[in-house]
Amino acid sequence: MRVDIIEHVDGFEKVRRDWEQLFHEDPEAHAGLSWDRLRKHFSRAGRWSVLALGDEQSGGGYCAFLPFEVKTYLDESNGLFCDEILMLGNCGTGRSGMLCTPVLEGEAVDACAGCIGMENWARMKMEWREPVSPRLERLLRAFATERFLCEEAGGVVCHSQGDRYHSLLIRTRSGRNLRGCLNRRSIDFVFERAMDLHARGEFDRAEAAYHQVARSAPRHIHARYALAQLCCDRGDYAEAEQIYRGLLSLMPQGDRILHRLGDAQMAQALYHDASETFENLLGRHPHLGVIRYKLAVCLLAAGLREAAIAAFQSFEDIVSDDPDHMRCKAKSREALWYLGTLAESQSPQADGRTPQGAEEARRRSPAVTCANPLGLATPLLRPSLPRGVSTHLHARASLYGGFGSRLKH
Repeated sequence: MRVDIIEHVDGFEKVRRDWEQLFHEDPEAHAGLSWDRLRKHFSRAGRWSVLALGDEQSGGGYCAFLPFEVKTYLDESNGLFCDEILMLGNCGTGRSGMLCTPVLEGEAVDACAGCIGMENWARMKMEWREPVSPRLERLLRAFATERFLCEEAGGVVCHSQGDRYHSLLIRTRSGRNLRGCLNRRSIDFVFERAMDLHARGEFDRAEAAYHQVARSAPRHIHARYALAQLCCDRGDYAEAEQIYRGLLSLMPQGDRILHRLGDAQMAQALYHDASETFENLLGRHPHLGVIRYKLAVCLLAAGLREAAIAAFQSFEDIVSDDPDHMRCKAKSREALWYLGTLAESQSPQADGRTPQGAEEARRRSPAVTCANPLGLATPLLRPSLPRGVSTHLHARASLYGGFGSRLKH
């Protein structure tokens, strides 16, 4: 059978004629499967789908429909998000939940069961009433395999008409989604929840959710970008660097990712690497004052004093009224003043005597000198950055494409 998946209201409206014809022909049709009722539900529901089945040989209209909805829940036992399949035409009715041409119901049920088995989900709740229809029995039998556990859920319920309904829970043996991935309809939902958890400081849960999204959609740039930000928030800059490098392999021209990579390298005191990163980025965007300033700072911290001075001085060759550029230009002038003051204090006096404090500066350990290359009593690098140079890595997750890290001011 040919199976089409309808996921938008306009697509559902196009099959109205076939739907209503089946509704009048199918003895298992009920009010919950009426086109009008489902149309109202779909207009406000979030993640729903309709399996539309057609006979490939006849090439005519559709001969069966199965509407279902996907819900997502957080499994508190393992901290993972899982998905649940809800058969919209089954809940509260005990019927199979599908419309079908009676003579083709066997093929239609098998095709629907195969499609549901290909979805990623952890549990599916079904209701059935006595006597069980052959259609529903065949659908349930398709999930009576080693992959699933079937158990009574909620016992027997008697509705107003006196019908006895049994609730059956079909779930994976692991309790997790099939194939260990989120349902494709839930990826954006889980990513939004991960962002909320990240913003509230629940880093462990946020990290698990980001990993779920990244595993389910390996090319989901936003999830991996946010995961790298979370690593920075935790102080795990090495892991963040690896994630940013992986993103750059997918998006070589991702300037904001490259900016974040430089920040992560700078946070690890990898100043040579960071200077190369910022120099690469500055070559693409020479007007970005923040990048020019960070490049100068990294060059200075790496011990490349002359190159750093040249980078600081290059601000004088650029005319811009951009607020970031003006702040960085002012800080560059301040850094040049400190460097000039330091050079004067370290120059030999006319009488040949060693300037006060110079001998002490020479006796400092390499570690101290690296942390304070300007040699002043009060370190200007925090760490290894001149006063006011420290960068602000976002305190909460932000989408890729948002503003990059900025200087404190």
